[in-house]
Amino acid sequence: MTVPSLDTIQAYYDERVEGKLRDFTHCNPRIEAAIALIAEWAPANPRRILEIGCGIGATSWRMARAWPQAEVTGADVSPTSIEVAKTCFQRPNLRYRAGLIKEGALEGKFDLIVLMDVYEHIALEDRASIHAAIKSLLSDESRLVITVPTPAILEHARIHDPAGLQPVDEDINIDDIKRLARETATDFLYYRKVGIWDYGDFAHLAFGRYQELAKVALREYRPDTGRKQRLREFLGLGQKQSNGRLDYLGSDVGRPAPRDMSQRFKVSAVERNRLACAWLQRSGQQPGS
Repeated sequence: MTVPSLDTIQAYYDERVEGKLRDFTHCNPRIEAAIALIAEWAPANPRRILEIGCGIGATSWRMARAWPQAEVTGADVSPTSIEVAKTCFQRPNLRYRAGLIKEGALEGKFDLIVLMDVYEHIALEDRASIHAAIKSLLSDESRLVITVPTPAILEHARIHDPAGLQPVDEDINIDDIKRLARETATDFLYYRKVGIWDYGDFAHLAFGRYQELAKVALREYRPDTGRKQRLREFLGLGQKQSNGRLDYLGSDVGRPAPRDMSQRFKVSAVERNRLACAWLQRSGQQPGS
């Protein structure tokens, strides 16, 4: 398979910005499921966040709003997408960058890097380059969160809807995942197939770096006063929010520490339409069309 040129890829995504705006205004379930994954697996208080393949910037904007103390960068190869992002999705702690992410392209380290339905669009021969960039950009305590279509749904598309495929649509299998973890110097923490439109059509993945394992709280029996309260805490009822380290590698199965970030990412229908209007009005469209 011949890899299309960068100009071809840029033109493809430049032509699809209005569809991405409709995804935002209509709450595309694929995107909302990916947002839930970010809310679950991101560090509790990331200082710097990078979204590779940010498109029109809607998800970068939601992360910048969820973590106002963080510096968020959205990057995309599509110049028109970045123009839409700068027009519609602005925050003081959010900036955008047009172009490919390569090693040395950005300064500093990031606590969270997100690729939302992007990794499958990176050609096989370009993976080493993006892996090297991610490796150099992740901090010592960090997370890499990725969503991809499964090989099964891509094969279905190749047979039944080839016109719906993008310029590059590569299968992501377990060997690819192992290589990604190895070449980015991360541990593979989480994998789950989810159902968006068909059962098992997308996969959610999380990778991470950490310096040490946090201790799990002791659960010995203490027959003194306050026993009921300790039982409630043991069962996860009425407990304090996690400080971010306790559940960094996943929840303590005996003492679940839910860290519900989902409320921070909610966007009302009115706000979705208001944000999209800035660009849609240029093309004479209405947000609900």
